[in-house]
Amino acid sequence: MAGFNLVDILGISLLLHFAFSLLLLIVLVPFLLIVYPVLTWSRKGWIRFVKWKYPNVVVVEENSIRTILDQFRNHGIYTLLIQGRSIAESIRGHLIHLTSSRRFLRAGLSTRWGLYVWKDLDYFSVDNHLLNSSCSFRGRALTESNIQDYVSDLTSKFLPPEQPPWQVHVINCFLRGEEYQVCLVRVHHLLLRQEHLALADFLPLRYSTDSWTCQEVDSSFTNLYSEPSALPKLYQKLTESFSNYWNEFLYNNDPNERPEILKKQIGIFQCLKIGAIVLVSSAKEMTRQYRKGEGPRFLDTFAIFQREASKRNFGRTVVVRAFLKSLNPLQLFDITIHWCWYLVVTLSLKTPILLLRELRALKSRHKHRYPDTLISMLWCYVPLVFRATVEMVSITWIAIKAPKTIFEELFLKHPQANRLQTTSPCGRKVVAWSEEVQLDVLRKISSMTGATETEILLAVTVDALKEYFRQSGVRIPDNVLATGKFVRQRAIFVQNHETRGILCLALPTKTPLFEDDLVEILQVIQKNVRDARSKQSAIYAITAAEASCGLISSCLPSLLLKVMLNQLTRRYSLSLTHVDGDLPVEGVDAVMYWRPPQGNCNMSITLYRYGSGVRLGVMGDALIGPEHAIITKTFPKSVESLANVVGVPKVFSRNSSPSRISPSPSTGH
Repeated sequence: MAGFNLVDILGISLLLHFAFSLLLLIVLVPFLLIVYPVLTWSRKGWIRFVKWKYPNVVVVEENSIRTILDQFRNHGIYTLLIQGRSIAESIRGHLIHLTSSRRFLRAGLSTRWGLYVWKDLDYFSVDNHLLNSSCSFRGRALTESNIQDYVSDLTSKFLPPEQPPWQVHVINCFLRGEEYQVCLVRVHHLLLRQEHLALADFLPLRYSTDSWTCQEVDSSFTNLYSEPSALPKLYQKLTESFSNYWNEFLYNNDPNERPEILKKQIGIFQCLKIGAIVLVSSAKEMTRQYRKGEGPRFLDTFAIFQREASKRNFGRTVVVRAFLKSLNPLQLFDITIHWCWYLVVTLSLKTPILLLRELRALKSRHKHRYPDTLISMLWCYVPLVFRATVEMVSITWIAIKAPKTIFEELFLKHPQANRLQTTSPCGRKVVAWSEEVQLDVLRKISSMTGATETEILLAVTVDALKEYFRQSGVRIPDNVLATGKFVRQRAIFVQNHETRGILCLALPTKTPLFEDDLVEILQVIQKNVRDARSKQSAIYAITAAEASCGLISSCLPSLLLKVMLNQLTRRYSLSLTHVDGDLPVEGVDAVMYWRPPQGNCNMSITLYRYGSGVRLGVMGDALIGPEHAIITKTFPKSVESLANVVGVPKVFSRNSSPSRISPSPSTGH
């Protein structure tokens, strides 16, 4: 976990954080206590109304940040570009098999009364979604000189509203005289989420998940804090112990397990045990119904309790008889004699044996060989409880600092506007990608400067953005505010549940000492990254929780969230994605991936490592083009300039291999 500073605890910083958090709690907790149930019930009621009014559609009940930010002509379309020699073989059969098992791939997506709904189509054909290129574009054969213009032209078109929101384009082109296939996959974010699909699932790729290395990637956009280890382990051990004791308790006291218990008159203690079993069983049944989306009403609770009691023949007669039996003097005398005899036997025979086992456990180096001893339990739990306590204190410290830090980072710092687009967006998206930069060059620069590879990529991205501002006639701001997210390559090719948060970062286009000095830009970025990583643990954790379980979107009204998110995306107008990790996929020579910018976010930049090289990809509104290609053209030149400045012995040469996608000058769209 992220640690806390003793100076902060002893100084005024703790008091300021605590006072701000306390004030926010006083205001926010009553608000959430009122708003959350009202919001939950009103949303469920609204969903039931839409289901009643449109019985032939499937209403999307889940809510997310991307869904809230969706606009009529600005949907979130994830895009994947893959190049190879034979990656499109048998693609039609693959898509037919995929759509046969996924209902929403054959359904149209629309809105009804503010909610997304899926509607089964009268006619569906894979051929409407699998599109083959004509091998030419604007009268010219598709080669490395115009492939980017063609791909950007495809992404700039809206998906047909009357068809399921996905497309796969197969582009046959000649790159440096050899024939290649380029596959472009475009899928609506809601379809990926609802069907639990990855973008690469739409292509017949061959790879083995067993050979995927689980190495930890060093990125500035991940691992802002270490995941708690002691708390989950303590929870697991306590759960296992309780489960074992509870199963033993059920075996000895549940009439369903031992019907002979009720064949004789029971006492008040046995009655209380059976009553506890009935209560726990009723609670489990209500929890099970709630998870299935069949939350029981208040009147159903008593019915569930009666049903569980009747299963065990546990009624009022049994309770009354047990109570009367406990008042019988002879019964009280019998219980007293029984307990006295138990104590005598325990103290005289059992206690010495237990003490001997405790001594043996104390002397032994292998405490786990005596699992039933107090020494073994203390040996296991005391260090674990101590580490869990430290983690809890650290989490509490992060929570105390969170409100003030979040407010400062999102609303007070860097107040100047830094929009990357001066005109209103049209919603259509254009893309571009750079030449490949060799990873060895980045590692050499890293060894010369002490910066991480991600920080180096951010510095050269800033240099490319500055060139974009100059040639576009846009005033260069002091900082470009960006949100950064790390994506492992496995998440693009295999659906998994790995969720990561977002880091808010200021990219400096102007530095204090020198103008256009890449080394100074790199130094400022290093400082900004360190500051962000030390202060934004709460932002990272909250955004990760939203991505995994919808923490924010389930607690706040959608209208309020939409207003806030539009303001924040106006402020943080650049979305950065760092993709890293090994990728053992057969037949794939080059890959590029784009996360769609939404809301008032004007541009999305992807820093994608594939094999031994890194590319920069840009996705922006169509009105930005063709100037968006300036960023991708400048990127490899900026890496070369930085390498020369820091004294890297051998400056990289641009890849001329025919097995790589090459950029082209954009001619406009």
